[in-house]
Amino acid sequence: MSADATTIAAATAHDLDGVLALLFEVDLPSEGVAEHLADFVIASNERGRIVGCAGVEVHGATALLRSVAVRPGLQGAGLGTRLVGAAVELARVRGASEVVLLTTTAAPFFVSRFAFAEASRVDYDERLVHSPEWTLPRCSSAAFLRLGL
Repeated sequence: MSADATTIAAATAHDLDGVLALLFEVDLPSEGVAEHLADFVIASNERGRIVGCAGVEVHGATALLRSVAVRPGLQGAGLGTRLVGAAVELARVRGASEVVLLTTTAAPFFVSRFAFAEASRVDYDERLVHSPEWTLPRCSSAAFLRLGL
């Protein structure tokens, strides 16, 4: 199956188990996913299986992009780019004027494909204090990137 054969749509409550399974498969945190599922997009294959996801946590004018995942057999085929584009657009629709993210492995992807730039994490501690992902110990050493909308 190619990444082009996938459909991207807003996540629904019925998608939660599939999103959580995918995040587990690619070793991404699941804290806060259920609470923010209404602000997730999913990619499904022709059989309806979730093969990718991306979400945002909107905190005022700042949206935290999180849980960008693509099933391993489809990585590198452009599906991640489509998911991030859809999530950034969702953040814009939800009223965000900027999107920020934490990543331990994918900074070059976000910088080259979307023009995210490094930013100071400490400047966002108060804005994102209620984010389940922001406060995870495993995210404390991650690169912090920002994109103005």
